[in-house]
Amino acid sequence: RVRALLAHHERRLEQVRNIISNHPGLTGYEIASNMTWKIRCNSWEDFPVTQKWFAVGECLSHLDRLLTLGEIHAAQSDGLRRYYV
Repeated sequence: RVRALLAHHERRLEQVRNIISNHPGLTGYEIASNMTWKIRCNSWEDFPVTQKWFAVGECLSHLDRLLTLGEIHAAQSDGLRRYYV
């Protein structure tokens, strides 16, 4: 189970890296909206608010990890935290 969780975490980190590389300057909310999620919704707009809350929280934890590793950086712009490679 631990190996499966570590593999999942690595896939998520890679996905977040790719999103930021392809779309620099997104917020955590915007990055989360571009991630893939196992939920039966046609789009991010269809996500229930509580699911968005959890999704953004998970995304922010991956962003914090990438920041700690020095793989990405963040900057404040217009009162929002934006992420860059």
